[in-house]
Amino acid sequence: MTIRSRWQERRRRKAAQATLEESTARAARLGITPERVLEEYRRIAFANLSHIVDWNEGKMTVKAASELDEEDVAAIAEIVQSAGAEGRPYRVKLYDKRAALDAIARYLGLVPLAGLVASREDEPTKHDPQGARQRLIDELDRLAAEEAARSSDQRPE
Repeated sequence: MTIRSRWQERRRRKAAQATLEESTARAARLGITPERVLEEYRRIAFANLSHIVDWNEGKMTVKAASELDEEDVAAIAEIVQSAGAEGRPYRVKLYDKRAALDAIARYLGLVPLAGLVASREDEPTKHDPQGARQRLIDELDRLAAEEAARSSDQRPE
């Protein structure tokens, strides 16, 4: 690895570390923790519409606010009463349960992350102990060294 590429890599790592520290500090100021985020996903993923509305004699009614649990309210995206005749149903929309379940599954490691799978392809294996990434770096360094040797041979002395 050349000095310049090492220096650039070091700058990228420092910038990434500074960004991470800034994000961590901001999250701490706002009281955002992984547990709190996971809890919100849980509320959405496991919400039950029957805790929010009642169906009686073919009519749907939204339960009174005093009857709604905080757990269920967190999963409601919107409630819209239909325009028109009285007794028409409301439209109750919950946040996307599938997206919340997917996020929980990824967080808990139940589903491999797409980026993680791709990066593992470059990792060394017993059949390829060097790894594709390292072979590419070595080849680029070799080519850079050849180019440097060629350019130094062509310089007038």
